[in-house]
Amino acid sequence: MITLFIRTTRRLGAVMLLMLLSLSVHAQNVAIKGDVITVDKKPYAKLAKGGSMLMKDYTLLTLDDKEVMKAKGNITALPNNETFIYYMMTFQPGGETAEMSKTGLNFAQQLAEALVKNEVMRDGQPNPDGIKRFREAYSENLSAKYAAETEKQNNTKPLEYKTVDRSRSNQAGINYNKRTKRTEIVQGDKVIGYLNPVSNESGRSNWAIVLPDGLSIAEVTIEAWMADSPGARDITYKMLVKKDNKYHNRSAVGGVAAAQQDAIQYLVLGGYL
Repeated sequence: MITLFIRTTRRLGAVMLLMLLSLSVHAQNVAIKGDVITVDKKPYAKLAKGGSMLMKDYTLLTLDDKEVMKAKGNITALPNNETFIYYMMTFQPGGETAEMSKTGLNFAQQLAEALVKNEVMRDGQPNPDGIKRFREAYSENLSAKYAAETEKQNNTKPLEYKTVDRSRSNQAGINYNKRTKRTEIVQGDKVIGYLNPVSNESGRSNWAIVLPDGLSIAEVTIEAWMADSPGARDITYKMLVKKDNKYHNRSAVGGVAAAQQDAIQYLVLGGYL
């Protein structure tokens, strides 16, 4: 029994070592130098920039300037004030397409890494199998998705509800109740709502503002490093206010707690809470 355990442990250790070695072998340093994509400092392909200052377009070229793909930027603003940027990519010469959302500040780097990961180019030339993998990875029809979401939001009725009857002369505050283990929103001597955590995703702080009867009237999202960094001072966040079905973009100084207080004050002063 002990001998079998030792052998099994050794085998697992060997497998893990091989996996780590494999990852280290395949880890690639993708960078853009001018208009050249490099992989581990070796030229891979060209990525030419076009368009305007507000919206860049990109063209993927071989190192000898043969056109492989065009990426055209699109911006969609939904009725709820949410904005999305995505790129429609068309491959040459067949006209095959794919669509990719912009997920960070540097789309050129995002695109370059996706091209390398899916091996769109091989030995300096277009790779049909890699193009197929790329298109499968980014096969979602984003333009149709946002069109459907626009129609849905246009047909959504604003939320109707009554807030807690109380004096509004005092500033609303946030108080953690140790007995109930809930974060209360208090104005004067009355609990007018609660702050409920929605998720604990890394890089994101999500919470809902609910009335005492449990009805959720707003949802707040603090994105990226601001939610994870204890030292973050300047916080920007977006809040979906369900009474008008729109995102309200806000900012606060003092970290996540200050953003929470700012959101509460905004809702109270606006008559939402």
